[in-house]
Amino acid sequence: PNNHGSHPPSTLWDEVAAILSGLIGGGRYGLKIRVPHAFVMTFLFGSRLSFRDKLKVIAKLAAEHASNLAAFACLYKLMLATLKIFSQRIKQGYGDIHTGILRQLTRSLLRIIVNGPFMAKRRHAVITPITTSSKTPPGLPEHPYHAFLSGAIGGYIVWGRYSSVNYQLILYLTSRILVACIKLAYEKGGNVFPNLLLPISVWKRRPRLTFDNTYPWAAAGIWGVVMMLFEEYPEVLHPSLRRSMDEIYRYVGF
Repeated sequence: PNNHGSHPPSTLWDEVAAILSGLIGGGRYGLKIRVPHAFVMTFLFGSRLSFRDKLKVIAKLAAEHASNLAAFACLYKLMLATLKIFSQRIKQGYGDIHTGILRQLTRSLLRIIVNGPFMAKRRHAVITPITTSSKTPPGLPEHPYHAFLSGAIGGYIVWGRYSSVNYQLILYLTSRILVACIKLAYEKGGNVFPNLLLPISVWKRRPRLTFDNTYPWAAAGIWGVVMMLFEEYPEVLHPSLRRSMDEIYRYVGF
């Protein structure tokens, strides 16, 4: 029968192609972003290194960043495809009412592990040229939980080993996640900065908390804290940040 132009669901090869695309894309972006950064930082702060040693450091940092991003993207896509297959198998198995109680309990437990306890649907339905059907396109999560679980497993395996590159990315993502969570909470209607001492009538008369009127206060707080830590507890700061601040605030040129 005619499905009104809808394409068949993604095949195993489509998922493999998405995995390979993640592998290539991660490696390519890692090289593109790390080579110039490592070049600048090494030549600025590696004055004691010979020219050959500087090139070795740049190559090492670029290779680590690119290989980690490639491995993570590949593993993330692989986990998404695996969870998608398990999820579809579970859905197909639920139609059989003649299975035993033990098998049904096993399937229920597996469903919770694979799809999460809440079975939440994705916020946006994705329609791409690859498929116009209700099936999830290759390389994309079927549920938000799939993205979280795949990212967590990849993060533990790939980024869980400490190195200067991995730690820098963790710090970078932490700051971006905090900002994104605050924005998400505000979009959901939550009071990002609650003050229980003020009655509701007072809060209604207060100006809305927008980016323009909260950013200066956020900048003030962050810079105040980091400068206090630098002056009083410099050993707790990341070495690269401490070196940069030493260059600025401990410079003696006269």
